[in-house]
Amino acid sequence: MNILCVAAHPDDTELLCAGTLARYAQDGHQVTIAIFTDGSIGDAVVKPEVLRVTREKEARNAATLIGAHLIWAGVTDELVFADREQRHLMIDVLREADPDVIFTHSPNDYHPDHRYVGQLVFDSYFQKGLPSMPNQSRPACRFAQAQLYYMDNICGIRFDPTEYVDITETFETKKAMLACHKSQFVAMEDLASTDMNEMIEIHARFRGLAAGCRYAEGFVRVDAYQRGLTRRVLP
Repeated sequence: MNILCVAAHPDDTELLCAGTLARYAQDGHQVTIAIFTDGSIGDAVVKPEVLRVTREKEARNAATLIGAHLIWAGVTDELVFADREQRHLMIDVLREADPDVIFTHSPNDYHPDHRYVGQLVFDSYFQKGLPSMPNQSRPACRFAQAQLYYMDNICGIRFDPTEYVDITETFETKKAMLACHKSQFVAMEDLASTDMNEMIEIHARFRGLAAGCRYAEGFVRVDAYQRGLTRRVLP
């Protein structure tokens, strides 16, 4: 299968579903990580033109650890909107990945970039397979019934998973992928007094307690028409 994670920022994938993506990769599936923004605004000291280059390099290094293809959409960080221009861009992202399974942000996450990316994925889902869509850079992909999942919210706030994935065997890979994002560790310490290693350890352990394993990631399956609801596709 073709597995796609569409995240707003560099490191969102690692925080919220890298363990699951690593499991898919181990099982021989094609994994694509799409980062919608350039991550250029998320530091109080480093200038955007420098940070943009750093964060793309970090994201590519992390994707390489599981053999994932990276799509770098390049929207300016903090300026995601569910508008016409960005919907055309999201349709092209989905067409490039041609997904059977999609992971993206929940509608009630804390960050507007997260929420709008999730909305754009949902709104662009049907158009990815329509060959007559105007102003698209990529041809239509398969008109497959891809299953869509919302990833956990940061720190699990106001998120009740409906399905879990046991990531006990891939948790170290998740940590290694997150470790690629060195600039994010500094920024999170400075701006949010947060140790990201501690954050993912606590979060994955908490979800694991609910799921009956050591470490887990939680998701909500999006139940909607043409979303392939008759089978479980999570590992």
